[in-house]
Amino acid sequence: MKPVDLHAPVTENLDLGGGYFLTSLAAPAIASAIQPGQFVMVGRVGIGELLLRRPFSVCLVRGAAGREELQILYRVVGKGTALFASLSRGAPLAVLGPLGCGFTDPENGERPVLVAGGVGIAAFPGFIERLARAGHRPALCYGGRTRQDLPLLDWLTERCDMFVTTDDGSFGERGLVTTPLRRILGSGRAHIYSCGPHPMLKAVAGIAEESGFPSDAAIEAPMACGFGVCLGCVVEAVNPAGEYGRFRRVCVEGPVFPTREIRW
Repeated sequence: MKPVDLHAPVTENLDLGGGYFLTSLAAPAIASAIQPGQFVMVGRVGIGELLLRRPFSVCLVRGAAGREELQILYRVVGKGTALFASLSRGAPLAVLGPLGCGFTDPENGERPVLVAGGVGIAAFPGFIERLARAGHRPALCYGGRTRQDLPLLDWLTERCDMFVTTDDGSFGERGLVTTPLRRILGSGRAHIYSCGPHPMLKAVAGIAEESGFPSDAAIEAPMACGFGVCLGCVVEAVNPAGEYGRFRRVCVEGPVFPTREIRW
């Protein structure tokens, strides 16, 4: 589906604590077509507080056919996210999507193993629902700095086999999220999916290469346009043969890439 640019009113704005918010937007034309792993560009209507839109993974889709709402999960880190967090029901936002390429499903016999760091979890809830419809209960290695940096923990625990780590040991195992990942990969065939900070993605890519299991990463990158024009979100690929040589656009060729294709 080609991206749609529309005005979407806020229907709910939930403060999850720790600076995390889950904002629902009435955008059925986008929500009905979105695939897990794809994203939207969100900004204010008109020129005002924000010059550029911000990219957000679509966390979940809710509502009946024709009245679907999309939900975005984020942490307040600057002017844009602070503005979104302050909005009341009915406030309109400009939304462009669906954008990018989403997750591929695991093949027969492959256990889906998800690895998320902090707000990187935003890319996974919709994918977890799709996996459940296909009969999969994924393993989720979920890491955060503290207990407060594990948004949607209860929702995820109901749907995944959880392996939680925190930097300070305030919840789950103290240490890096890659520690339980290594243990899980010793128990059978797996397909690894990851989203989070770049050092985590690089580490997961290395572990996947060692194990020989397929691995896909949803890469986060600064974006100005979201549809491949500005070239501000490129990453370097292993294979230099492409439209832009050794570079790949996160917003078009990604955000989900096989990790073995990226030069970390």
